[in-house]
Amino acid sequence: MQIQVGVGTYFVVSFLDEYSRYLVHFAIAPGMDGITVSTAAQAAIETLPQGEDGQPLEKPEIRSDNGSGYISKEFKIVLKENGLGHHRIKPHCPEENGLIERLHRTLREELDGEALTNLLEAERVFGRIVRRYNESRLHSALGYLAPVDYYRGDPTERYAARRTKLAQARQQRKEKNLELQQRTLPFAEGEVVASD
Repeated sequence: MQIQVGVGTYFVVSFLDEYSRYLVHFAIAPGMDGITVSTAAQAAIETLPQGEDGQPLEKPEIRSDNGSGYISKEFKIVLKENGLGHHRIKPHCPEENGLIERLHRTLREELDGEALTNLLEAERVFGRIVRRYNESRLHSALGYLAPVDYYRGDPTERYAARRTKLAQARQQRKEKNLELQQRTLPFAEGEVVASD
């Protein structure tokens, strides 16, 4: 994803966990060369739970487009050292990488109206947007939970808590409605009721 920072154009390299929609890592870089993409990939891989041998316990497959950074020898070395697979999408078929494309659209929408005057400001703004995206933005595809609830949490626990809250709210609403329907206004003695 390209962004305008001051008078220059920068690239956002991002790694998304497809299961949880959690943005694992992002980097703002002046280019998409092999070293930049490899460094960002290594940082994303290091967020995975590590085994005793220093290797990730989970071996996700990285899906990317066919940009020069993703077909570079540096990127291939990082993948090989970590024992990860790489799936490159077909050229001119961005729908194969639809989740990351949708993430980039959301990031662009959140950036609307933000003044990115320098790289430090851009990283601060992106950090805030990514925290909101990961921790509080509800996703319909996740049953209206945040990505963090799926990424390292237990979504079934959150769903059970939600069902309990909804059942309690329904019960309270039913009790309140019954109370309102049964209530009558008392007449004071000597009060005359007008009729039409």
